[in-house]
Amino acid sequence: MSDATASGENKFGLADDEWQFYKYAHSKGKDGIKFSDRPPEMGVQEAYQAMNTLLKKSALEIVTINGENMLRAIDLREAEKASRMNDEQRFVYNAIRAAGNEGIWTKDLKKKTNLHTIVLNRTLKALEQKQEIKAVKHVKFPTRKIYMLFNVTPSSEVTGGAWYTDQELDTEFIESLKTACLKYIMARSFPRNEQVRDAVFNAEYEHYPTAAEVRRFITESRISSVDLSVKDIGSLLDVLVYDGVVEKKLPYIAGFDEDMSDDEGDDSSVPWAYKAVRKTTSRLPTEAMTEIPCGKCPVFTFCVEDGPVNPYNCEYFKTWLDW
Repeated sequence: MSDATASGENKFGLADDEWQFYKYAHSKGKDGIKFSDRPPEMGVQEAYQAMNTLLKKSALEIVTINGENMLRAIDLREAEKASRMNDEQRFVYNAIRAAGNEGIWTKDLKKKTNLHTIVLNRTLKALEQKQEIKAVKHVKFPTRKIYMLFNVTPSSEVTGGAWYTDQELDTEFIESLKTACLKYIMARSFPRNEQVRDAVFNAEYEHYPTAAEVRRFITESRISSVDLSVKDIGSLLDVLVYDGVVEKKLPYIAGFDEDMSDDEGDDSSVPWAYKAVRKTTSRLPTEAMTEIPCGKCPVFTFCVEDGPVNPYNCEYFKTWLDW
């Protein structure tokens, strides 16, 4: 809620005592206040009268924090909307509003409001027609109907974030970004020396790119029209690590401590660097004996015609011939 809502002159039709109590509750933020709390300059009776009136006007809500019922101020603009609704609509609207950008499933909404299914469906339809709420699809639960306030943007947990388009995993977009990231990391991982084959940097080289640098490259190159965060790029680079084409490295200075434990190495505050893994090809000549299974069989010395390992039941031969 903006500070202007609580400190401005517009009281949204609240009496002086109600406005004073509301500002006190609002100043405590999301932590809320206890039922026994009141502004220092207000008497007990005036405070309770103001509290009850604000609850009726939906300017305050009762929430459970750490197992204790507390009072929390609601944005007066939202309260004004709720005051124009009937009891059922206001009950459902406040429950959906409390769910924030995560939304609430209709089954959970029914449990929370304790309304009959027919009444709940009628109320939801009325609120949707007024454009007070909207139904969204959850990428993890596509069959569930999730509701949130009309002007609320769904969280990445609901939409799937940058990697989803219309609740579908955009594999083409992901693959194109992986290719661009890998090319950039490759260019920063090895010296450009045509005279030396398979040249590498020395151990003190400290210019392997971090996720933030890769993100800057993606942004400046305008490869993606989607605004990707460092966390998004980090998850993409982790996929490259799992694919075996990139390895994760500590920066030279931070990695100098050989006694660093695994727990410290996994610290999210460490600016991990990424180095491309160069594909190596065998320089040994290809011969017939190295191509057939017998040439590299681990149990070759035990293979005899009548033994437990023999050419007739050889699993390596079966696989080789099937290929």
